[in-house]
Amino acid sequence: MKKFLFVVLLLILVIFIGCTKEEKVLKIGATAVPHAEILEFIKDDFEKESGYKLEIVVFNDYVQPNIALEEEQIDANYFQHVPYLEEFSKSKGYKDLISIAKIHVEPMGFYSKKSIKEFKSGDKVVIPNDATNEGRALLLLQENGLIKLKDTNSLKVTINDIEENKYNLDFVELDAAYLPRTYKEDTSVIGAVINTNYAIENGLNPLKDAIFIENANSPYANIIAVKEKNKDNKEIQLLIKLLQSKKVKDFILEKYKGAVVPTF
Repeated sequence: MKKFLFVVLLLILVIFIGCTKEEKVLKIGATAVPHAEILEFIKDDFEKESGYKLEIVVFNDYVQPNIALEEEQIDANYFQHVPYLEEFSKSKGYKDLISIAKIHVEPMGFYSKKSIKEFKSGDKVVIPNDATNEGRALLLLQENGLIKLKDTNSLKVTINDIEENKYNLDFVELDAAYLPRTYKEDTSVIGAVINTNYAIENGLNPLKDAIFIENANSPYANIIAVKEKNKDNKEIQLLIKLLQSKKVKDFILEKYKGAVVPTF
């Protein structure tokens, strides 16, 4: 009986010690698609190599992930590009949120109901109206010869910065979320520059349906962001190593069929 009680007490002690032992966790904030999906793909490898649990905190907006990072509720985030991070940090007065790795681009594309050779004066093209994406759309159009901008170094250009408009197109600014539907349903619209996530949601494939899209050299690559003091954290560096592996590149190319493009 005494031996039995000893064994029971020993088991209780082992369980207690196991429960009170602090679990090592790396928390990374991400939006659901494709960021959290990509993180889930490397989760087991990360945990096996680091001994840390990878906790993926999914956010449904573009505001909270940086607030959570600034307040150290998470160790890193993966959802945004550098222009957005810089603009957000400036608006909030944040001083030490930095990018430490580029992972992928969700290429913005130009969609058209007719070939570029068929464009005529006054043809209507819709583009995003927000500060980040309007500049991005115009730079894409310039890169492909439809327009020329006054300032070729700024990411914050607007339609007022168009210096040359080769086909005299009529550019109309709209909320990015409304662009695909407007493009499809408004017969007066012949073209649109559309973000990949909205394109896919509305049945458009950037590789098959766009006249041209951004490439992996886009300044709008999605990044891993951290507080500057954590930039050399070995677990975060391991996470980046796994995210920039051939295994992940193959996964992205196979799963997203060109709607997401690796930058490494």
